[in-house]
Amino acid sequence: MTVDAPISGFVGLVIEPDAATIRAAYALAAELLSPEAEQRLTHGDLPHVTLTQCPLRDVARARVKALIAQLDQRLAGMTLPLDRVMPFPGGFVFWTIDPDAPERPRLQAAHEEALTLADGALDPTINARVVEATARATGDDETLVANAGRYGYAFVNERYLPHITLGFTPNSAFAAQRRPHVMTVERVVLARLGRLGRVEEVMLAG
Repeated sequence: MTVDAPISGFVGLVIEPDAATIRAAYALAAELLSPEAEQRLTHGDLPHVTLTQCPLRDVARARVKALIAQLDQRLAGMTLPLDRVMPFPGGFVFWTIDPDAPERPRLQAAHEEALTLADGALDPTINARVVEATARATGDDETLVANAGRYGYAFVNERYLPHITLGFTPNSAFAAQRRPHVMTVERVVLARLGRLGRVEEVMLAG
């Protein structure tokens, strides 16, 4: 693959946090999740806040780089207050951004701009599987299934829940708790995403 080759596959536009937040996320995952968890954030993983994710087919790199640059201009250096650690249906454990923080509308605007990544760019075969999986996981929630069909990602717009994923542990009870921490946005990157949303590779950065 050349450096100018189009981008295909399941990817995400994600916020890479500062080093202190990365260390804090590792420590929190180690404290709260069992080593037997199906997935637990650990050293070598990239903790991140997803702006959007979707399966792409043959998208021009220049277009994606331009979008990353616009998002970096919006977000680089911004502080975001992480607050509650909470279970999410299916087994995920999320460290969530405070929904009442004054920075939240600015983050929401960046999320909505990031959604343009999907415009005319979704891989129809892979996204059909995303839609099917969304229907199964959400009990055919009409809005979430429609979101998956349009954007390749169900939890968008008014259903967007910005967070750092600490792990995945479907067979254990987890009580929500507050763990306040202020993260700083280091940069926005395009990442190749693997199972359960884990970053496999940073593909493009500003």
